[in-house]
Amino acid sequence: MSPESASGAPHEEVKTVSLRTFGDHETAQLAAANLQAHHIECWISADDCGGMYPNLTAATGVRLRVRAADAEAALALLDAPVSPAEIKQIETEAGASLQPIAVLPPKLAWGQIASGLLLGIILCLLYQWGDKPGTKTFNHHTADGKKIETVFYRDGRAVKSIKDRNLDGRADEWIYYENGHIVRVEYDENFDGKPDLFVTYSNDLPASAEADTDFNGIPDVFSSYQNGMVKQVDYRPNGSKFTTTREIFQNGVLTEIWRGGDRNGNFSEVVQYDPFFNPMSTNPPAPFQLLSAPSQ
Repeated sequence: MSPESASGAPHEEVKTVSLRTFGDHETAQLAAANLQAHHIECWISADDCGGMYPNLTAATGVRLRVRAADAEAALALLDAPVSPAEIKQIETEAGASLQPIAVLPPKLAWGQIASGLLLGIILCLLYQWGDKPGTKTFNHHTADGKKIETVFYRDGRAVKSIKDRNLDGRADEWIYYENGHIVRVEYDENFDGKPDLFVTYSNDLPASAEADTDFNGIPDVFSSYQNGMVKQVDYRPNGSKFTTTREIFQNGVLTEIWRGGDRNGNFSEVVQYDPFFNPMSTNPPAPFQLLSAPSQ
């Protein structure tokens, strides 16, 4: 669907360009929120069937598009480590609260010198206050005024983002950043106010995940990733110390399921699947030791 024109006409074509491609939706949404906060209209697109198949984004990524006329300004905004407009606004507001200084005569009076020094001290304190950790936050709202996300910044970089995905007034997604990169995401999948899915990232791509699928406070599904795509999933229900079921993936596609695991690492059945999830073969029913099993 083409974006509406600046005049609001729904059928006028507007030229857009792909500004940047990200490895996941969270990073793309953070960049889009930054542009929208500065009144730059943008759109996110990905070939993942509306988010139903997130593994498909590993091939083509998540694209951030803007109007062609806004491309240069949008790139400059995303590349800037800190927004000069914020500092300028603080300085402007501080200067407006003081009496304007008249043109100095050839010989400065002590009172005028003191006023200049005082103004410099105030501006310096305001600048330092603005750079303190946790003092810079941006809230993003829906069209009807509901808060959907709060982003916390330190030294011009995001350190944490809190989202309300179902708009019930409670946070259900927490994203943590280090040096501008995602390192951990926590999700509340049953919307009870407690996280139950924990995903760690490396180089902005998922590396491992733990899920509490029965919501009893103990993770029971453990996933590992390679190049951002799921590689292995182990099921350890009710806090079990051994894997009862294991799923093996290649390039994000399920290829094997191992069932009947015991505490010694034995599995009683292995079923192999084709790319369309059709079973191809099953091992003999007798229990056996999988010597080539990936480490847990």
